[in-house]
Amino acid sequence: MAWLAVYAFGLMACHYLVIAPAFAYLGFEKVPPNPLVGIVVAPTYLLCARRLPQSWERPSAIVYWMLFLVVVAPVHVLPMFTTNPSTAVWLMVGGVAAAFWLLGGIYSVPLWAFRPPAIPPRIYWPAYALLWLVMTGVVVGYYGLHLRLVTLSEIYAVRDTYRDSFGEVPKVAKYVVPWLGNVIAPVAIARGLMTRRWSWAALGVLTELYLVSLTGFKQLLFSSLLAAGVVVLARTTDLTRIGRRVGVLAGCGVFAVTAIDFARGGWGLSSILVRRLVLTSAVNTKYHFEFFLQSPKGHLGYGVLSHWVNYPYDLKPPFLIGQVYYGNPEMSANANLWADAYANFGLVGVFVFTGILAAVLHFADSAARGLPAGLALAALAQSAFSVSNTAMLTVLLTHGMLLAVAVVYLMPAGDDATRRRSVRRRIRRLIRRGLSEAGRPRPRPRLSGGRAPS
Repeated sequence: MAWLAVYAFGLMACHYLVIAPAFAYLGFEKVPPNPLVGIVVAPTYLLCARRLPQSWERPSAIVYWMLFLVVVAPVHVLPMFTTNPSTAVWLMVGGVAAAFWLLGGIYSVPLWAFRPPAIPPRIYWPAYALLWLVMTGVVVGYYGLHLRLVTLSEIYAVRDTYRDSFGEVPKVAKYVVPWLGNVIAPVAIARGLMTRRWSWAALGVLTELYLVSLTGFKQLLFSSLLAAGVVVLARTTDLTRIGRRVGVLAGCGVFAVTAIDFARGGWGLSSILVRRLVLTSAVNTKYHFEFFLQSPKGHLGYGVLSHWVNYPYDLKPPFLIGQVYYGNPEMSANANLWADAYANFGLVGVFVFTGILAAVLHFADSAARGLPAGLALAALAQSAFSVSNTAMLTVLLTHGMLLAVAVVYLMPAGDDATRRRSVRRRIRRLIRRGLSEAGRPRPRPRLSGGRAPS
């Protein structure tokens, strides 16, 4: 837990020394941290930190840890840099902390005892490859085949072009793109690295790069690194201790990035790795709570309940926040599942959506028993990032979290190649043991009783 305190202090240092001076116009106040506010928020921060599982034997741990690092931690840091924190700010801190703590209850509940379908690896993985090929064909068929490296300065222009194409392609194409990038390709990369099928890993990376050149989504830009990082963690660290290593990496990483930018008088690394990925989520969460505390809730009247609910706004909540707080109605100020839940149903929605996520994660944990840890973690890695930055229903359907759970549920417990290597290793060990025993001189048997007869 000490390293999670280091992580919080690192976020504070980055906000005060690097981010706020350069990005005050985006909601980062240039004020020193308020120690009294820090004393108030410290207990809930520490309670949430203690709730984190050190073991990643259950793949849901990657989602729970991501929610802490990207949502809970910055939500507790932001009030210290807020002049006169409002009721909405305290409601945000209390609501997010309570929801996160309750979500951790899944680790106290026994896993469900059900038997997933026993699909042999020789059937499952060729079928998986066929699905991968079909989905890639759908995307290429509607968007064309053009693979080029997109720079960070081009991302927003590419993203706008991709969104403008929504009216020209069927809905299935809009679903296939994130499913391919968030689930299919990451699992392929993980399998390739774990079983030394380098073609799977290479094609998975190429798939991600193609989708980035098509959509401009930063999440897909880092998805290959995330999948590879998860596999490396699972293969090099005892699963029961991964949490500690992640805490160390997060704490040291945020301080290193801050120190580099502060020393050279810049903000490039901090903007990409801390502001965009972490601190902006807290700012947008605050805006959601501030606006919808005083204004009518959305009640999903812009989406699944549009036929039964009269939606009071012209824009969806993220774009509404973009218009009100950033002056840009085309800006999607996404936050996370709890900000969206509050925008639609208030605090009741925060806890109901937490319950839905808990059920999904508990099912995924139950389905993943017996699977190689790296594969199950890689399947949920992108969903972990999505749920920390997007609405819950969008994550489940559009971003492919339900597909990821289905992939885990149907995945065979072993792999033919892995099994063959394991058998070969076992045979070699037996042969070496037999040879060593054969070369050892055998002791003479002792005769029982007294002296041997002459």
